[in-house]
Amino acid sequence: MRIKALAALAVVALSLSACATPGQNQYDWTNAGQAIETEFGTVVDINPVHIQNPNTGIGAGAGGLAGAGIGSQIGNGNGQLAGALVGLVVGVVAGGIAEHEMQNKDGFAYTVTLKNGKTITIAQYKNSDDAPIHVGERVMVQTSGTYQRVLPASHLPTQIKRPKGITFSDGHPKHAKKKPAPVTDDDTDDDAE
Repeated sequence: MRIKALAALAVVALSLSACATPGQNQYDWTNAGQAIETEFGTVVDINPVHIQNPNTGIGAGAGGLAGAGIGSQIGNGNGQLAGALVGLVVGVVAGGIAEHEMQNKDGFAYTVTLKNGKTITIAQYKNSDDAPIHVGERVMVQTSGTYQRVLPASHLPTQIKRPKGITFSDGHPKHAKKKPAPVTDDDTDDDAE
């Protein structure tokens, strides 16, 4: 029974530690292979925040199982049942608290004025491998569905040439290639004297 209780405790620890939070370099599986809209802007304010996630009940459930298993090792007969019940209650509380502490994370609320003039604020998790972002820094804001993230963009160019091999064929005059008119002797300004 002790082995089962320890195994249940190990499952809880592994399942809670696997809950990675998205950040600059951590993407959710739903973003893989999906186009993500990107806008550029400037950070105008940064505030540290504490992001609270909902408890799933996994911590309390697994803690209760582990506690009941360990508690049942105490005494014999009714004492064993009492030990299992006390272990269950203590395990539920301890597991719930552990999950709560592991799920809640620190982060930053970035206020960004976008290139189009719109100002937005995005609360984002702070992961240990995220590059620091500072007020006044050029950033990109990625939007995928309802999720948004702020990433540094100082290393990206502010102007690029049209990608090679791209031509427009919709006939719109704006996209038509204009050939320069040849210069002839008639085009010289002889009246300027």
